[in-house]
Amino acid sequence: MTDEIQCQWSVWFRTHYKYDRSQRDFDAAKWNASHRALLEERLLQLQAEGWAVFVEGENWFEIVGRQHVVKIAGKPDILAIRDRQVWVEDCKTGRKKNSDLYQVLLYMLLLPLSHPQCRGVKLQGRLVYPDGAIAISSDQMNEAFKGQFREAIALLSNTTPARKVPSDQECQYCDIPAQCCPERVEQPPNQSLDDHGLF
Repeated sequence: MTDEIQCQWSVWFRTHYKYDRSQRDFDAAKWNASHRALLEERLLQLQAEGWAVFVEGENWFEIVGRQHVVKIAGKPDILAIRDRQVWVEDCKTGRKKNSDLYQVLLYMLLLPLSHPQCRGVKLQGRLVYPDGAIAISSDQMNEAFKGQFREAIALLSNTTPARKVPSDQECQYCDIPAQCCPERVEQPPNQSLDDHGLF
């Protein structure tokens, strides 16, 4: 749903198949430690303010589509509840991305379908970064957003593969191995033109 991934096929493939992920330069242990520390800090802060706080696995949901054969699952980092107010929060330790916003908006859209404490209340969202939090209004979960969501579900549930856009920019962050995607770009193209004379 965001413009960060041009290769819709990679998302379609992940929806339809299980595969052995290719190795990337990603330090999962470091990420887990940073995420856990930020989550614990936020948890203690909310509890000190009198919120009932539910964390990760407690917030897990799984919803099966009625019009499309697709299952959506997720687990927001934090649900904070007090006086019929509900905040949906996700802690992020990396750079800020559009997909962070869409992830929380999806949680806000889907949680009322699966969690009784989220029904009949106006959910608000928050992205929690090490340098501060960004509030997400329920007004952003408008008809345009819901339309984007429905289009994405239709694309992902389709039996026809989505469009493949292999490029160095896309493939360097993709964990789908070359045996599943022969078009995968492993090396950036040589674009050296020493004598172009343009600038």
